[in-house]
Amino acid sequence: MKLKSSMVGPNSSALQDWEPSSSPSAHCSFAGVTCDQDSRVVSLNVSFRPLLGTIPPEIGLLNNLVNLTISNANLTGRLPLEMANLKSLKVLNISGNGFQDYFPGQIVVGMTELEVLDAFNNNFTGPLPVEIVSLKNLKHLSFGGNYFLGEIPESYSEIQSLEYLGLNGIGLNGTAPAFLSLLKNLREMYIGYFKTYTGGIPPEFGTLSKLRVLDMASCNISGEIPASLSQLKLLDALFLQMNKLTGHIHPELSGLISLKQLDLSLNCLTGEVPESFSALKNLTLVQLFKNNLRGPFPSFVGDYPNLEVLQVWGNNFTGELPENLGRNRKLLVLDVTSNQIEGKIPRDLCKGGRLKSLILMQNLFSSPIPEELGACESLTKFRAMKNQLNGTIPAGIFNLPLLKMIELDHNLLSGEIPENLSISDSLNQLKVAYNNIAGKIPPSIGNLTNLNVLSLQNNRFNGELPEEMFNLKVISIINVSSNNISGEIPTSISGCISLTTVDFSRNSLSGEIPKAISQLRYLSILNLSRNQLTGPIPTDMQDMMSLTTLDLSYNNLNGEVPSGGHFPAFDEASFAGNPNLCLPRNVTCLPSIYSAQHSHASSFGTSKLLITAMALVSALLIVE
Repeated sequence: MKLKSSMVGPNSSALQDWEPSSSPSAHCSFAGVTCDQDSRVVSLNVSFRPLLGTIPPEIGLLNNLVNLTISNANLTGRLPLEMANLKSLKVLNISGNGFQDYFPGQIVVGMTELEVLDAFNNNFTGPLPVEIVSLKNLKHLSFGGNYFLGEIPESYSEIQSLEYLGLNGIGLNGTAPAFLSLLKNLREMYIGYFKTYTGGIPPEFGTLSKLRVLDMASCNISGEIPASLSQLKLLDALFLQMNKLTGHIHPELSGLISLKQLDLSLNCLTGEVPESFSALKNLTLVQLFKNNLRGPFPSFVGDYPNLEVLQVWGNNFTGELPENLGRNRKLLVLDVTSNQIEGKIPRDLCKGGRLKSLILMQNLFSSPIPEELGACESLTKFRAMKNQLNGTIPAGIFNLPLLKMIELDHNLLSGEIPENLSISDSLNQLKVAYNNIAGKIPPSIGNLTNLNVLSLQNNRFNGELPEEMFNLKVISIINVSSNNISGEIPTSISGCISLTTVDFSRNSLSGEIPKAISQLRYLSILNLSRNQLTGPIPTDMQDMMSLTTLDLSYNNLNGEVPSGGHFPAFDEASFAGNPNLCLPRNVTCLPSIYSAQHSHASSFGTSKLLITAMALVSALLIVE
């Protein structure tokens, strides 16, 4: 009960079945407790419970514990030194908590049977404890995700039993630890993230013949990737992203015959992908983005039977994508943005029905979009802006059930948006600006209930703005500028309560600006310029306190410009090209009613003079 009172904080309801009892073995039925035949606690596992307390000194009384696992339980404070009494422990897992201060290395000295020490993701500080070197049976060591300082102790190379070493996400420094190559039983080594090593990848790591995972991501290493790593015949994951690696990718690295995951992204690598990499048939993930790689896109990638993720954006690859890419039926993600890839989009990218993300932006693709993509029901993101794609967008793309983003701006696409768009709560962005798309904006656009961005500018759309478009409650940006849209702005625009940007400029809209537009309380940008709008600017628009950019220029508006709210801050260019508008700062602008009265008075005076003259002439004639 002392354990419960300390570990369970006042705001927690965990361990409710830990209740006092007269039975000497009652504790053996408590949640997370396992006992031996003598009712002695040998395992305590109370993970993933919001305990919100601390570990009390009384933990040391459980001196028969073999397994102490209290992970992700929101515990805080220091580890009690009494834990040194737990000399039978084989597993000590306190990961995912908020323990703080120095890790008391002395508590583990007597734990000669300890095999697992997992303190990942806490708030420990100070130097890494050297006492763990005495643990001759330790197989799993994880101190990652803490705030340790200094260097990795060289004495850690003496823990010859170690199979898993996790020192990732710690603010360490010093030379890249070549001495870890002495740990000949290592299977997994995570020593990256938030470190500032000097030098490069130790070539000696190529002698770790049992290594399966090498993670040195984001740790400031530089130089070339040593060819000696090709000796790691069991390595299935190599993570070297976010560093300062330079030079070519050595062809010898094709000797990593077991490799499944390769991430060399965000470095300064140059040259071409070696042809010898065609031998890496087990690859499922290839990430080479943000380097300076060049040359023809490696055609052998299409032959990888297990490829799921291919991201090579931000390089200088040329040529075409292999025609058979995706025929392995496993492709999930393809991103080749910002290269110089040309030709056709392969038809079979979604042949396995698994493709989720297709990103082809800023290349030289010059074909129609394959009709097969219109049947890719797994697709969530399709981005191919700034290419030379032509033809009609396959109608099926607009009705894909999981698609969140269609981004096809700046191409040569033509045709129309299909008239019958399915009801969808997934599509968030529809962007097809700067193309040659014609026809009317279909009323069924209102079926896209979760649409946030509608970007149709610089096309050849005609007809009127459909009322249904303004039933979209979450839409924030509508841009239909530079088209041939006519008719009036529907008063129902006030229904788009989330609008922040509206651009209807450079069309043929007529009628008055609807007063209801002033109800758009979040509207920040409004551009209605270069239309044929008439009438006054609604006075209530001066109450739109979010409005920061306004352009009503080159219409046929009249009357006075409102003087309240943000209107005094708007430049005169916002109202230019409306000859009948009266600006507040224009002292020569007289009210139209005054002008009319003045004109009427002048006319009346002239008429009166004429009548008087005629009467005088008549009188003279009578006298004669």
